Amino acid sequence: MNYEELYAAQAAFFDAPWLKGCSFANEWRNEWRRVLRAAARDPQPYPPQNPAAVFPMEHTFEDTEFTFHFDMKKVWDWFRRDGALKERRVFLPRELTRNLEGKVGIRDSQLTWDAALPEPELPDAGKELLVCSLPGFPPPLRVVSGNRLVDGSFTGFKKRKLPICLIQAEFTPAFLGDSFEAALYLFWMDVCIMMENRVKLKDKDLQPLLHIFRASSMLTIKGLK
Repeated sequence: MNYEELYAAQAAFFDAPWLKGCSFANEWRNEWRRVLRAAARDPQPYPPQNPAAVFPMEHTFEDTEFTFHFDMKKVWDWFRRDGALKERRVFLPRELTRNLEGKVGIRDSQLTWDAALPEPELPDAGKELLVCSLPGFPPPLRVVSGNRLVDGSFTGFKKRKLPICLIQAEFTPAFLGDSFEAALYLFWMDVCIMMENRVKLKDKDLQPLLHIFRASSMLTIKGLK
């Protein structure tokens, strides 16, 4: 599907049952329709400094298949700058756990990786294991850099922990290929937030969590909103 077809495929979310009775439902629909439609019709590319350093990541959300494109040079540039801060804001230190069944993840979010997957080779890349979360229930974890590191890290019966750096979901669009990728990622994340919390939280507590309503977000930084 092209971007306009992908935008049209999101229509079911705008009439979803979990929006019924929501005090800000119309504003949520209208704002996201405007952002997605504009990005689909005129996607603004975010050209990588090194095209060979782009890492494609396929994902399926609610039966829609899409490929996000990570600019790995930018990822590692941000990683180094983030590490120079007193406390990391973008790449958060976390631990993966392997359970007795051999599944790896953080709480209910499971990690998938492919040790044979080719990754861009960058001379200034670090050896840390970088992971992102993608839209889903619960959000699946995917390796952005270091697929080959996972298999050999859980050696011995007692070794069940593996340190990683997890990209904050709100910053993930900074590394994607164009404005539609960025908008779709955050839209799907907003859908997840709505579906998970609509019955748990009051509207006044739920609305500030949504990317589309945040005063400052990647939507505003990228000029999408």
